[in-house]
Amino acid sequence: MPRSPEEIRKEIHRLVAEYFSLGLSAPPAGRLPLVAPAYGPEEVNESIDSLLSTFVTMGEKVFEFERRFAKRVGAAEAVMVNSGSSANLLALAALANPAFEGPLKPGDEVIVPAVTWSTSVWPIVQVGAVPVLADVSLETLCLDAASIEKALSPKTKAVMPVHLLGNACDMQAVKEIAKKKGLFVIEDTCEALGTEQDGKVVGTFGDFGTYSFYFSHHITTIEGGMVVTSDPAKAELVRILRAHGWIRDAKGKKDLAGKNPEIDPRFLFVNLGFNLRPTDIQGAFGLHQLPRLDPFNDVRRRNAEVWLSRLAPWKKWLRTTRPERGTRHTWFAFPLLVEPKAPFTRKQLSEFLESKGIETRPVVAGNLARQPAFKHVQHRVAGDLPNSQAIMERGLFFGNHGILSPEDCERVAKTLEEFLSRHGSPGA
Repeated sequence: MPRSPEEIRKEIHRLVAEYFSLGLSAPPAGRLPLVAPAYGPEEVNESIDSLLSTFVTMGEKVFEFERRFAKRVGAAEAVMVNSGSSANLLALAALANPAFEGPLKPGDEVIVPAVTWSTSVWPIVQVGAVPVLADVSLETLCLDAASIEKALSPKTKAVMPVHLLGNACDMQAVKEIAKKKGLFVIEDTCEALGTEQDGKVVGTFGDFGTYSFYFSHHITTIEGGMVVTSDPAKAELVRILRAHGWIRDAKGKKDLAGKNPEIDPRFLFVNLGFNLRPTDIQGAFGLHQLPRLDPFNDVRRRNAEVWLSRLAPWKKWLRTTRPERGTRHTWFAFPLLVEPKAPFTRKQLSEFLESKGIETRPVVAGNLARQPAFKHVQHRVAGDLPNSQAIMERGLFFGNHGILSPEDCERVAKTLEEFLSRHGSPGA
């Protein structure tokens, strides 16, 4: 007798759960990659349900994830997009849009840290503004007040603090400067989802906050991102810009249609726009990933505490970062800076860790002012950027993901101790 669609769906769910129970998604033995798959049968089955329903483009699962995400971070509004990079682009595009009060105009300057990922910077260029690369703190890897003050000019209209590798900028200092100078603030929080400062989730201090759900980030929708804001009007503009400039997903679409009765509201365009929509499959992932955020971040903090303690005797050779004032760090990764007087180089440390199966990377893009792409981009550099250059030359990080076991955490600690002990006694 033929089975019903519901019976088949339940059998698919059962088989997916059985597949994951076999542990086939675990990293290869002996390898500690920067990230490991941090999703399970719940995300896969929710996605399968979307595929079976045929409602796969942006729809109710995305909208429900937006609502839950806004509540989790304490934002009034959240708008999901297809990547964290797109979130940055939409936040800048909203500030540069004529519909926004006091728009960011071509030639205006936006202060951004020199140590960040490239897509913190390219959206500034893409909306016609000029990125100003400012130095960062060696203690936190983030912009500080002194760096921002040094980068200011009469053309400065916005500052884009980047909460790097789970740490946070001092947002009280950023807001004080912004208020004094009349600057917009866009928080790039793509690497710091769940980080808190003074009891408030970072990404919710400025005019806009952006987040990423890329595969290696705090939670994942495979690809995906979010823009948050406390201003419903800004959120409405972002929703319109997200999808072609039309009104389909605008909360005020009835009012907009009423103002343009001569145009079919199904194809009513009220602004310019992009196509940066996520899929409902990404929304399906997000619904199950969001409850995992706090447990994942607890593991990240636990790991970091172990490594900070074990590396403390070698602080003359290896600099570890510290949280900014009032910050509850989420340790997206674990960065290290080899001190100039250390009896080994960054390259030697990296090669040793890699030889033991522990993946490493430079600290994001290093000093962006040294990247060849900037030969083709109008920009300004605020000073010599000595800290950014030191990070580029002597910095690295290794992975710290939310499903790293205590055994693997200990393995990393012992590997670091093994390498350091070869070069002398602790504190030498």
